[in-house]
Amino acid sequence: MLSASLVHELRQPLFAARAMAQLAQAASRPDQVAGHLDGVLAQLGTLDLLLRAYSELSRSPLTEALTFDVWQAVDSALVVVGTAARRGGVGVRLLGERGVLVTAPALAVQQVLVNLLQNAIEALSATTPAELTLTVLAGPARVRVVDNGPGVAPEIRGRLFEPFRTTKPTGTGLGLVLSRDLARGFGGDLVLLESAPGRTAWELCLPA
Repeated sequence: MLSASLVHELRQPLFAARAMAQLAQAASRPDQVAGHLDGVLAQLGTLDLLLRAYSELSRSPLTEALTFDVWQAVDSALVVVGTAARRGGVGVRLLGERGVLVTAPALAVQQVLVNLLQNAIEALSATTPAELTLTVLAGPARVRVVDNGPGVAPEIRGRLFEPFRTTKPTGTGLGLVLSRDLARGFGGDLVLLESAPGRTAWELCLPA
């Protein structure tokens, strides 16, 4: 089923890129050619995103489990998304105690956190002031990510973990699917706790 969906999703940007290339061939002015070629490049970028996302989805999420402080993964994820947060004017608040240990693949935990933080930052693009709060909780270990954006669209809320379901103009609809698969692969889970205008909360549950 996933393969059929992938083929369907790949055809759309492929056909669009072909049509734009044909328009570029027929264009008479240099600015028209350049505009159509920009469109081709954009569609090829979408194709690249889909292929990379599908490649990650097809790969086993299980890697060597290590015992580490959750904040190590949090700090690494914040470095990855730091530039995007600053550019978007997103204020990041960190809460919770240090020394919460988990045994899991550290890189997989970091990747899920990066995906959650990137989603939150993108969701805050039209919010002022934009605020994101990350809290590390113990007993059991969890990481909660809360933003004050507009919330998840009601029409997609029940289908968040279906492949290729997204409301983003340039999204692939695989980020949350990959993230939950990664979390469940190392014995954790990813859940949407609540979502309403002004407050959306996600929680990454971690193994002890």
